[in-house]
Amino acid sequence: MKKSFANKIKRALALCMAIIILTLCGCAGNQQNAESTPDASEPTETPALLAPTPAPAPVYGGTLRLAMPENADTSDPLSVNTKEMLGFFSLIYESLIVIDQSGVITPKLAENWSCDDTGLVWTMKLRSSARWQDTGANITAADVVYSFERIKQTGGYYSYATDKVESIAAGSDGSVVVTMKQQGIASLYALNFPIIENPTASTSRYGAGTGPYYITSISGDKVTLEINQNWWKEEPYIEKIEFYQRSSNDVSLASYVAGQLDMVFTSSLSVGRYREDGVTNVMDVMTQTAEVMLLNYGNSELSNPLVRQAIAYALNRSAIITNVYMNRARACDVPIAPDSWLYNSRSKVYDYNTELALSLFDQAGWKDTDGDGYLEKNAHRYDELTLKLLVNKSTDSTRETAAGVIASQLEAIGIHVEIVTAGFTLGDSSSEYAQMLENKDFDIALVGFNLARDCDILPYIDASGAYNYGGYRNDALSALARSLNTARDEAACREAADALQMSFVEDLPFITLYFRLSSILYHASVKGLESEREPDLMSNIANWYKKVECCAKA
Repeated sequence: MKKSFANKIKRALALCMAIIILTLCGCAGNQQNAESTPDASEPTETPALLAPTPAPAPVYGGTLRLAMPENADTSDPLSVNTKEMLGFFSLIYESLIVIDQSGVITPKLAENWSCDDTGLVWTMKLRSSARWQDTGANITAADVVYSFERIKQTGGYYSYATDKVESIAAGSDGSVVVTMKQQGIASLYALNFPIIENPTASTSRYGAGTGPYYITSISGDKVTLEINQNWWKEEPYIEKIEFYQRSSNDVSLASYVAGQLDMVFTSSLSVGRYREDGVTNVMDVMTQTAEVMLLNYGNSELSNPLVRQAIAYALNRSAIITNVYMNRARACDVPIAPDSWLYNSRSKVYDYNTELALSLFDQAGWKDTDGDGYLEKNAHRYDELTLKLLVNKSTDSTRETAAGVIASQLEAIGIHVEIVTAGFTLGDSSSEYAQMLENKDFDIALVGFNLARDCDILPYIDASGAYNYGGYRNDALSALARSLNTARDEAACREAADALQMSFVEDLPFITLYFRLSSILYHASVKGLESEREPDLMSNIANWYKKVECCAKA
């Protein structure tokens, strides 16, 4: 589809007017300087502060070049398995709701909603201006039902929706009726899946959605997207987006350096070298990946909260973040990201403090009585505290490096640490590392938890939780986690989240160390990026634009 001629004329006139205004302002300023030179013999007034230079007005047009995984499936948004493809499909397809940068649920294709007295049945009014890219027809409740039924059949990334949603049906008035499996607004997070068009109604060669862009061509390793003229929101600035298939993140970075790409999403720890090159902007983005230290409650000493607290105080996280993660992480004491709307800053209590750590160990009966540098219990050397630290061996060696630093920090306060490195393959429950976790063959273990956006931590702390590898049990804390899941409104969510976090840091089911950061590397010509956040890295694409030179230099 082509932009209308009227729109092009309107934009051109707006840009010309902006240039004229800026030019006149500049001329006036120069004239004043030429005519108003003060006499040095006369007192002068304090000069008025100059108004800040306005930011350049966004411009329409241009092409944005991005990377996508090699051999990626561009035909099915429900088959997504990488963050790059999440970003790709988010340009084409939209969901009923969207989650903003702080984790708040906001309307998307669902314009508004209400809940019945049971707290289980939600009625959602579809946005009347939302239309399919190919036909221009309005989306319907039947489209939403079809999308959910496909998720039930195919599973995959969006199968989390079926954990929360009992059913989705079309209402008699065209609304969408969603029946949840439990009460609470947290269930609405499950509706963040793409709404797709029934293939029998589609006329698109590549698949149609309701988002700001649609696929116009697939050629070799390049997929081209152009503006969807039927989009219900204001037209985005960037006219065309080209995705180039790359075999790895390293290859994508090399393509960026070579000038073949305008932007790269990366978790690489080496991005710091780009910050000062004058060409590249680097934006840090928060992830949902929390690095945590699991504790085996089969170890009687670790079942003592004083010992758990002492270990937390003994860890110098700042040193680990600086020296291991190259400042690509944020320290945190709770499994709720520091940029979340539900995060309580008062929960940050475990600053590095070896004196306090030793005091807590002393209260728990552990003290270096013989002066050999190691803690003993009952003043017996054979009762020295020894912990087995489990870490996985994978393509990301960062966690292994962090394990070595953590072991050194614990050794420094008198704890013997034995590091055990086990083989691991993502998604393989039979791998050595996964089996050792399952069998509780560890005292402490370093694990990366990819936490849900709804801040549901029950899978990690509840007695029946799938990821409660340490065997922790505290029914009161589990009840607090459930109260967050079932809160009926935002105020109740905040209250429940506050109570949960303060109880968490007191009892320490596991020790949250830090949240990993990723980065967006982008050329200085790309403007308008805001506080992007995984996994919604392209949620603000409508505000992005490419700076272009309006005039040739003389």
